[in-house]
Amino acid sequence: MYKFTRRQTLFAAAAGISGLSGYWLQSGDSVDDDTFRVGSPWTPDAIDPVANGWLWRRLNVLEPLLTVDYDATVSPGLATDWHMVNDRTWEFTLREGATFHDGTEVTAETVLPSLTRAFESSSMAAVPVESVEAAADRTIIIQTTVPFSPLPAHCTRGITCPVSPSAIANDGSITEPIGTGPFQFEDWEPGSTITTTATPDYHGSTAHIETLIYEGITDDQTRRLKLESGELDMARILPNKAADTLASSPDLTAHTYKIPRARYLVFDLDSAPFADKKVRRAVMYAIDRDHIVDSLLNGLGSKAVGPFPADVTEWAAELEPYEYSPDKARSLLAEAGWEPDGGTRTRDGDTLSVSIWTYNTRPLLPTIAEVIQTQLQAVGFDVDISVMESSTIKEQATNGEFDTVLWSSSVLWYPDPDRLSDLVHSETETMFSGYESEAVDRHLEAARRTADRDERFERYAAVQRRMQRDLPLGWLTYYANVIGTRADVEGYQPHPIESCYHLEEVTQQR
Repeated sequence: MYKFTRRQTLFAAAAGISGLSGYWLQSGDSVDDDTFRVGSPWTPDAIDPVANGWLWRRLNVLEPLLTVDYDATVSPGLATDWHMVNDRTWEFTLREGATFHDGTEVTAETVLPSLTRAFESSSMAAVPVESVEAAADRTIIIQTTVPFSPLPAHCTRGITCPVSPSAIANDGSITEPIGTGPFQFEDWEPGSTITTTATPDYHGSTAHIETLIYEGITDDQTRRLKLESGELDMARILPNKAADTLASSPDLTAHTYKIPRARYLVFDLDSAPFADKKVRRAVMYAIDRDHIVDSLLNGLGSKAVGPFPADVTEWAAELEPYEYSPDKARSLLAEAGWEPDGGTRTRDGDTLSVSIWTYNTRPLLPTIAEVIQTQLQAVGFDVDISVMESSTIKEQATNGEFDTVLWSSSVLWYPDPDRLSDLVHSETETMFSGYESEAVDRHLEAARRTADRDERFERYAAVQRRMQRDLPLGWLTYYANVIGTRADVEGYQPHPIESCYHLEEVTQQR
């Protein structure tokens, strides 16, 4: 069935056609509709940018002050210019001619409420913003408590996207995602779908497709089958093995591309056995990453050395890799006091038993965990695997003991190497390894204070080298995304850090 969008209902009313509001067309009824349907694993759970701005940004309903270009650098967005006034003050000049979807003009006063609530939210607690002010009609001033060079990169995040003041209720909640992007909100079914339509008076190039429907489909096989049947025009985050299937079909197109996302192990440094660095190093030598890439990833992606893939970003340091060596793993375990005792090693009456926690929202993580299980057992570990919701893992790992978690995340979801602070700074890390290093903290804090790129590179390189030695995180593989589209879809260009799908550029020859 098909429900008329708000715009179609208003158009019909203006034309003198009544009774269309809330009317559903039955399947097979004719309607002049240019609809593009995209499915991905993530369900839409909130309309507030503070809670779910990344998704509304990906659909280009909302736009931030600054955007991320296709070379993964900070570029103009709603702000066309930005610069440091002094080491704690930044000035942003807003774009002329931009309006919110309700017709409200984009000015310093109208974006100020959104920016204020974003920087006051707990999600931005690590960004040291002291104040946000409207200095002139199109000038925003952001003061930080300390010098903070990554601020422009943080202004690309979906959480900072302004909504119209009319969308903010008296209690501060968001009633509707009224943004400024090339698509505007029409309707949604929480946990299921979002319907948007092309913004007719958009300040940039108008979207080619009239209606965009996003569907959250957690099962990757269901996404692929819906694409093959024509129920979807684009299916995102498909398993790597689907690339060959897509390429062999005349009705489908496979888009594969590398992204700055990694699979890695998070070790609990506060409990045995991984409180011992020798045991962590043994794990890394015991894992055959080439086998994982070739056999499980269909040759897409690559084995990881550190947090940043060198062929995607310039911020990758030259690091010494942990090459596959079961013998070196066994030697390290013996040095740590874990001696062979049949199949599983023991020490002082304890067995070398560990659990790997992971989740299945990202394809292949449980399967990779099974391969790691086999490879660790070959050097003397006893390994079990638990698959649970990622939110459950975060809660349990943060509040209690665990052994290791097989995790996946973007390492540049905002375009600055300060992302390392989220991973390993002792006070701001969002992971749960319990890692603390005064040297790492000093480098990260100094890199935040300076605007000198060369100094920042050396500081972040030092952090990467220390991470490689201390191993709070064990890097396994880098990602290549597999996106499937119908063969008649043209103009789609995958974005390197997935901050926006840019479906306004897409055309479809039906």
